[in-house]
Amino acid sequence: MYSFGQLKCYYISVAKKYGFNNQEIAKLLRDVAAALTLKNVSIFQIRAYETAADAIEHSTAEVKDLWEEEKLDQVPGIGKNIQSHLDELFKAGRVKHFEVITKGLPPVFFDLLEIPEIGPKTAKKIVDTGIKSIDDLRNKIENGVLLERGFTEKTLANIFQGLSVALSEKGRILLPIAFAHAERILDNLKSSKDVLAVEALGSLRRRVATIGDLDFAVSSKHPEKVVGHFINMPDVIRVMNKGREKATVLLKSGFQADLLVGAPESFGAILQHFTGSKQHNIHLRGLAEERGYSISEHGVKDLKHNKLIEIPNEDRLYKLLNMQTPPPELREDTNEIDAALKYELPKLVEYGSIKGDLHTHSDFPLEPSHGPGVNSIQEIVKKAIELNYEYIGISDHSPSVSNHSEKEIINLIEKRTNFIEDIKYSGKSVRVINGLEIDILPNGKLSVPDEALKTLDYVIAGIHSSHRMEKDKMTQRILNALKNPYVDILAHPTGRLLNQRDSYDADWEPIFKFCAQNKKLLEINSFPDRLDLRDDLVRMAIGFGVKLIIDSDAHEVSQMENIKFGIAVARRGWATEEDIVNTWDWKKFSDWFNIKS
Repeated sequence: MYSFGQLKCYYISVAKKYGFNNQEIAKLLRDVAAALTLKNVSIFQIRAYETAADAIEHSTAEVKDLWEEEKLDQVPGIGKNIQSHLDELFKAGRVKHFEVITKGLPPVFFDLLEIPEIGPKTAKKIVDTGIKSIDDLRNKIENGVLLERGFTEKTLANIFQGLSVALSEKGRILLPIAFAHAERILDNLKSSKDVLAVEALGSLRRRVATIGDLDFAVSSKHPEKVVGHFINMPDVIRVMNKGREKATVLLKSGFQADLLVGAPESFGAILQHFTGSKQHNIHLRGLAEERGYSISEHGVKDLKHNKLIEIPNEDRLYKLLNMQTPPPELREDTNEIDAALKYELPKLVEYGSIKGDLHTHSDFPLEPSHGPGVNSIQEIVKKAIELNYEYIGISDHSPSVSNHSEKEIINLIEKRTNFIEDIKYSGKSVRVINGLEIDILPNGKLSVPDEALKTLDYVIAGIHSSHRMEKDKMTQRILNALKNPYVDILAHPTGRLLNQRDSYDADWEPIFKFCAQNKKLLEINSFPDRLDLRDDLVRMAIGFGVKLIIDSDAHEVSQMENIKFGIAVARRGWATEEDIVNTWDWKKFSDWFNIKS
């Protein structure tokens, strides 16, 4: 997906003539559909482009590859007319018909279409006011210029909200980004003497991989003072709405933040209700009604006596229903209520329980196949000590297969092994482990020969290319790699990049069974745009008896702190410390990997 300022009429002249991916093509077709909307054409013609865009965006194969294989007609939703345009696009890097349709529309028109709440006609109206860029739009809304030019306050408020959404592709904010902004707001609210308690709400409190909004609840006896404190935070650039107990503001970052203030005696009900999820709350309300209670954000009412019960905290609410309090991460109505009623909720892996990280990248000159880290191995070890780890693994990407012979790869890895061995025995308080991240090639073979792999303490294998394979072929590709006796960990198992690339298609049941039977670990990768293995698959894997490892995939030492987001994924997948090998002490951990101290 393009960021603001990058959408530069690529539909007219394409530098990377043969570099189109499905998202780029889908965006192109939607831009053409938007341009057609401004013209007097049939609605069916417009829908043809929109339908084709949807089909391409959700295709499991790259359309460019299908074109090369002369299989473009196999994609449902792409008619012959659009097929001919795509043929021209892939051959010439441009489509003359598209140039005619989009002629006269500046690049900012297509930038505006990326913003929720802005359709083609609104985008054209904005362009006609002289807006030159997204930043220009923001400034002229803030300065009241567009209000003076005929836009209503409500329309501009909606556009502002759309701007904050558009800052995160597909309308969702990555959990680590949302978390960082939320921490600043929480710290600011806690500085007010009128704030008795404060929590984030919604998908952020449940630690979902991507977040819709930044919502907060405060317990206070003086709501007006708390609202005043909130709207005057340093990061606030605009107050969208303000009431006695609630407010909505726009932050400098472009994100929107909402505050709800409740009385101390009802704060638990507010917190529970707005944490959600919707499905969890619906199930809980039904259960409460069966037991003579009515639950809402206002509190819990005893229906028999028509009396409101004080709910100062969530535990009080759940205790009324004779059940455990489900951790927020579990509140998705996936049997957590039934388990809580039986007092059988698992003791989830705790934040701060990680004793080591096996997926880090250094700047060692290994001439890797993918991006190296920016810090030295010594700096990574120092950071591990700061994090109170017992052990730290260095797992740089393996040397590039295309640029090195097999012998050169072996020699480079041996040189790095000798370097790490020297560090191992230098009196450090943390144990340093020698690993490597290697590529799983399309046929399931590995990018590094066994002769080099057997010299390592552990091996991480991951897919870094050819993500769009058929399900059965991808499954076999993964299994072939895992069958190698030197492979210990499957890195970022589904290959997803949040807001950029969906998980690849694989049959996970045989993969999980193989891992459980052969002591192969699945990684929960904590990198912000991965958070992979997904939480639903974490739970499924645990059901098969698979052990997991939570890693940072850090390419810079500060990124090692992202491990907490991997823990969030594990918790959402119902994982306990017994399921996560790097919560184990050194003896148990090293026994698993057969590492000799």
